[in-house]
Amino acid sequence: MSLDLTLESNEEIRFLNKISGFVRQLYKQTHFTARELEIVLLLYYKLLKDEHNGTVRSGGHPASSCISRQQFTTVFDTAFGMADNVMLGRIFSALDTGATSYVTMETWVQMMSLFLRGTFEEKVKYCFRVYDIQGDGMIRRDHMMLLLRSAFVKAQDEEVEEAVKDLVDIILHRMDVDRDGSISFEDYSETVRRAPEMLECFGKALPDRGHVYAFSRTFLERVRKF
Repeated sequence: MSLDLTLESNEEIRFLNKISGFVRQLYKQTHFTARELEIVLLLYYKLLKDEHNGTVRSGGHPASSCISRQQFTTVFDTAFGMADNVMLGRIFSALDTGATSYVTMETWVQMMSLFLRGTFEEKVKYCFRVYDIQGDGMIRRDHMMLLLRSAFVKAQDEEVEEAVKDLVDIILHRMDVDRDGSISFEDYSETVRRAPEMLECFGKALPDRGHVYAFSRTFLERVRKF
């Protein structure tokens, strides 16, 4: 079965040969079958082609072999309905810890595995990384204010500021298990295991079920039938 009817057969064969080693390498690190991995990588390849007007180069500068952060942001908006710039910045940092403007193929695959098939444990660790702005294992009050403020359109409105402060107080009361004024991973993990609805309490870090279903149905479900 052809992966994509918009690709010429020779181009598809070259693509599959190129990624065969990568598929074997990542197969045990994701929740995809080998065939599904090929589809996920093909999506990356087509985004890269689109960004570079049909030309994809191997090696060299990341700009020629990786999709840009801007392209990555577009995918989040169109495919997963996620468009909050503050949260997207944090998501980008959580997925790829390097200081770069590009998204590697490996980061792309790991993200898709997490979003489409990730376990609850994986999502807990990921969401905490998204909210841990300083990367020191603690979510502090000022970080909570920043994350929650982005959910409101009029961030400078005094009433909004008060509402955000009240919300932070409520979340701290529920999550700050050791009462030290900050939320550690242990605090966060313990709370969301008891109350899974608190997983994304500081902002939308994961696509909703509707978008996950639509994406999987469009790109992955047909693979299982063959």
